[in-house]
Amino acid sequence: MDTLRKLKSFGKKVMMQTKNKYLLNKRLKILKYAKNIVAEHGLTSQTLKKISKKHELDINEINLLFPDGKNDLLQFVLEQLNIDLENYCKKLDLIRLPVHKRIRKILISKIYLMNKEKKFYNKIFLNLLIPKKNFSLPLKLYKSVDQIWFIAGDTSVDFNFYTKRLILAGIYSRIIFFFFNNNNQKMLEDLLDSNLKRVSKIPELKTKLNLLKDYLPKALKFVKNSI
Repeated sequence: MDTLRKLKSFGKKVMMQTKNKYLLNKRLKILKYAKNIVAEHGLTSQTLKKISKKHELDINEINLLFPDGKNDLLQFVLEQLNIDLENYCKKLDLIRLPVHKRIRKILISKIYLMNKEKKFYNKIFLNLLIPKKNFSLPLKLYKSVDQIWFIAGDTSVDFNFYTKRLILAGIYSRIIFFFFNNNNQKMLEDLLDSNLKRVSKIPELKTKLNLLKDYLPKALKFVKNSI
């Protein structure tokens, strides 16, 4: 009986994984179609309908894949970008670098990935700045910087954990704004380097509080329109 139960449990698990993979591939297909439409027209409540019409897809099936419409699509875009970043960074030899240089490498990698489809991601991030009740930019900003620290191998706890993320949120938001408003890679890297120099070593509480005072307002300015 135990063997039979284990076989049934394994069978259900395989079926669930197959189903999840099938749904993921369906959503990735919609995302692929969405990129040109969003890049051209922005992300709107009509985006999914435009995809359905242009590619002759069943709108009911699309709505099942993204039940909350453009908000679900937006969420999926950000999740996939984070997955792409993590997979890309796995190919890099980050472990040999000092932590602040790992952060630099990860941020430059994210810019590199977005630059491939800059117009699309520009429209996505512009949409994030539109005031709304059901989508939290502060939460998305936190998840982005948390993931960057995770990829960098951060093991800090308590005060260190939160200060690192708050400080990086200010740097990250500034770099993202610069990226979408400029095409000068050297200037972007210089800006990033000048900011990261200040956080390469944070040995004392006083220094941490001073850095929070400098960078927290930048992060808050980035998110204020989303509340």
